[in-house]
Amino acid sequence: MGRKAGSKILKRSMAPNFWSLAKKQKRFVTRPHSGPHNLKSSMPLTVLLRDILNLTKTYNESKYVINEGNIQVDGKIRRDTHFPVGLMDVIEIGKINQIYRLVPSNNLLSPLLISPEEKNMKLCKVIGKKSLNQNTYQYSLHDGRTLLLSSETNISVGSTLKLEIPSQKVLKVLELKKDNLVALIGGQNKGNFGKIINIKSSSISRPQILEIEVNTNLIEAPSRITMVVGKNKPELHLYGD
Repeated sequence: MGRKAGSKILKRSMAPNFWSLAKKQKRFVTRPHSGPHNLKSSMPLTVLLRDILNLTKTYNESKYVINEGNIQVDGKIRRDTHFPVGLMDVIEIGKINQIYRLVPSNNLLSPLLISPEEKNMKLCKVIGKKSLNQNTYQYSLHDGRTLLLSSETNISVGSTLKLEIPSQKVLKVLELKKDNLVALIGGQNKGNFGKIINIKSSSISRPQILEIEVNTNLIEAPSRITMVVGKNKPELHLYGD
């Protein structure tokens, strides 16, 4: 019989590949709770600590570290061992004074060690926009956040916001436009970065397609699997030197 949707465990064979699990050693693994990221694009804190960063050896070790309040996600202490972390989240591990950002990679997501100067900044893609009244827009971001901003901002869906966290103050708006730099966050080219050369018009039946120059090669990708990260260079540290 299959497990209920609210189950706290998941068959290892059903876990996303980027969790890097030894799937034949044990049958089950911690399932992330419902939260800011969905199952296919996130991992629970226990998996990040034990299987990705190799900072703990067992679930109980991970649980102890998390319950002690040693883990901050986007500037807030998280004590839920099942809390889901995903794209661009900032994870600070107090006991060892290390800070990671989950960045796009060919494995979908990888933790990148970042400096303390960047721990209070995050890039968030605008995936939805709704007018609440003539003075206010509600913006939905890729990590589950919603922001209420003045209608004077008028930010387009597909743009990226550089936020101060945890205050959520908007530091900069990076628009989806020609010559800006994007990260591929899905598809066969995920983890690559490139410059937008052209934006093809979309329609009801055809998604918006970007022509992107990646390492002198020209590729096409739907805008939904891209994320604007800067102009001439990324606004934040997003890949190794």
